[in-house]
Amino acid sequence: MSRLSYEMKLLILLSLTNGVVALERLSASFLSPYLVAELKLSNTQLGLVAAALSGAVAIGAMLFGRIADSTGNRKTILLVATIAFSLISGAPALVATFGGLLLARLVLGFAEGPVIPLSQSLMADVSHPSRRGLNMGILQMAGAFLIGGTAGPVIATMIADTYGWRTAFSVSMLPGLIIAIFLWIVIRPDASGKPVRPEGHVELPTMQAIATLWRIRNVRLSILISGLFAAWVIIQSVFLPVYLTQMKHIAPTTMGWIIGAGGLAGLFGGLGVPAISDFLGRRPVMIACSFLGILAPLVILLLPPNPYLLSLTVFFGWMVMGISPLYIGVIPSESAPPGLVTSAIGLTTASGELIGGVLGPSVAGKLADTFGLAMPFYVCIGLAVICGGLCCLLRESSSVVSVSPPSPLPIH
Repeated sequence: MSRLSYEMKLLILLSLTNGVVALERLSASFLSPYLVAELKLSNTQLGLVAAALSGAVAIGAMLFGRIADSTGNRKTILLVATIAFSLISGAPALVATFGGLLLARLVLGFAEGPVIPLSQSLMADVSHPSRRGLNMGILQMAGAFLIGGTAGPVIATMIADTYGWRTAFSVSMLPGLIIAIFLWIVIRPDASGKPVRPEGHVELPTMQAIATLWRIRNVRLSILISGLFAAWVIIQSVFLPVYLTQMKHIAPTTMGWIIGAGGLAGLFGGLGVPAISDFLGRRPVMIACSFLGILAPLVILLLPPNPYLLSLTVFFGWMVMGISPLYIGVIPSESAPPGLVTSAIGLTTASGELIGGVLGPSVAGKLADTFGLAMPFYVCIGLAVICGGLCCLLRESSSVVSVSPPSPLPIH
């Protein structure tokens, strides 16, 4: 199999894998009107459900990312994680209380944690530099938003409306188990279970490795941006369904179509934004998209309850999510020293989960209970402004557009 052929096969397979991860992860948000009604959840509890999953994803990403860098067993870890999260995803169908739902999502997050760091590091290894941004963007965004973001809310709400929300959770187990079979067949075996090391490489203890990565400017900024921009994404994903149904008085199935427009936005943004960065550079694209993130939450608050206008707003406003592969995978992989790439991606992923996924929806949920459901969207406007400022401090990392490639050594 030629390098290009393997690169394309791996890209398609890992994109589908991440799509299934997104489907399992976002299912509770899509089905939140049903969960709120039957389990009597408050906005704070709804935020905590998302926070529990995100916190567990962060732990899984850091732990298994470091194990993968140390052992080189990326295929094995990815395969086991895929089987595990697929089986666990159906657990919410069995719960009857908030506590049971919280535990089910916590365990699911731990199993899903390794998938993004492992997938992105595998893709970075096989991608030609001129296609790295595009490939890593497709991997993270195409499947996630085509399967999880576009088809997910439509199918999940239709199943829930016809057969009940528990059935919707139950059937979500099947796609991941099918994907696991193809992962086992397609991904090349680990090289004797040992990671590839550059000459003279010295294995660093975990804390020293984290300290080394933190001293690299682009990695440090990527970690911060990841947390804040992930909060922008997750807060809207968690609270937009209930905002549309409770404040705009839109039916749950219509809400599903509006959220589905956001899935299409992520798909087009995930394809277009990283590809543009391959030519214009990572830094200018990051700056522009971060500041444009002000528009979606602002316009959602101002619009009347018109499904067509809201769908267009979500579609165009959420397209800036295409920068996610840049700060999570592309910039860290181009800036970190060899042997620490998976760990670097694990840290950016973990930051997105801890700040964006745990702190973000928890605080936003409390604000929503205190001041109303509009507050999470005001928070997102502020987050977009801060992310734009941090992006201005980035150094260009793409070797294709840079005068010279960035040094892999720590940069203060």
